[in-house]
Amino acid sequence: MRRLITWLTFADADMTIARAQLQELQNHLPLLYSLLISSAALLAWTYFDFAPLWMTLGTLAFVAAVCLSRIPFWIRLRALEISENDVLRHLRRTIWLSGVMAVLFIGWAMLLDGYGTAHEHAYSAIFIATTVICSMFCLMHLPQAATMVVLVVTPVYVGYYAYVGVDQVFFAISLNVVLVVLVMMKVLFRAFDTFTTMIRARTEITARHDEVEKLNAENERLANTDALTGLTNRRHFFAELRRWIADDGARFTLVLLDFDQFKPINDNYGHPAGDRLLAGIGDRLNKLCSADVVVSRLGGDEFGMLIRLDGLSTDQCVQRAHAAVTTPVQVCADRLSVGCSIGCARFPTGARTAEELFNQADQALYVNKRASKPEPGVHAAV
Repeated sequence: MRRLITWLTFADADMTIARAQLQELQNHLPLLYSLLISSAALLAWTYFDFAPLWMTLGTLAFVAAVCLSRIPFWIRLRALEISENDVLRHLRRTIWLSGVMAVLFIGWAMLLDGYGTAHEHAYSAIFIATTVICSMFCLMHLPQAATMVVLVVTPVYVGYYAYVGVDQVFFAISLNVVLVVLVMMKVLFRAFDTFTTMIRARTEITARHDEVEKLNAENERLANTDALTGLTNRRHFFAELRRWIADDGARFTLVLLDFDQFKPINDNYGHPAGDRLLAGIGDRLNKLCSADVVVSRLGGDEFGMLIRLDGLSTDQCVQRAHAAVTTPVQVCADRLSVGCSIGCARFPTGARTAEELFNQADQALYVNKRASKPEPGVHAAV
């Protein structure tokens, strides 16, 4: 009994499956309520000349009002973002409302069966059978609700015809319908198992796809990142350079930074000290990065910048980069510093391709370095 209550109340529901169930119901329940209105209208019309008006048109009006209030609700639900609590609440409400509607329809049909002739009675039996079967199909993705309908209707259906004993044919029809319903319930549960298996498989595939996407993104990041400084690397620098050149109306400056007197630091203090110096300078240069400023380590003690700013802002950015490189860095007990030679080339005035632009800046850097005037902008190609 406890397991049945847990199953009916979704006490241990898998939210992925529960959300998928609700999505299916959003498509099927408007159809079910439309069918119930049509079936109720035909039943009322069949007994219109025999039963009291309140029992035909009055009950029909009530049933139609309930169903018509639920159709727009389920249609609107398709466009809403639904929380986990609301998903479970809607499913539980559907289960209990299925039971209430089943009581209403079976009770109405049994009351009307007291009026009319054998032809009207036959239609009542058909009405109950078809309504139950159609409800089961529309509720197949919520087997708790389908089970609720079957448990409410079938005992009353068979018991009524067994009790009134008007005709053995109707009792036989009710038994036959129950047998059909039981077989359909077995098929329904198997179909639901297939549905849940598919949802779990789809969820697993999506999770694996997301994991692969994350790994690919991480691999891409690592492939474009310099491990020592945390800056982007040469590969990323040239990819960005080509992308900037391809932009319509592109205007920017390519800047190369090369350390002076870096080799003596490696020789005198060791490569670990040199690496710490590079990492410290890289951290400073990284703070210059933005949507319009790219800073990359091209290799060794050479760095590259792409600056998409106006002339004055570009000069200020280069000055800040020069200060970031030449300001001493605390490495253990020592404060180490290097000089900086800079070469610049502007696009599109300096060159038209990535290779030409880089060579222009490299030539300016070489001239600057030979002149032993490591000042930003000196001998920059324009």
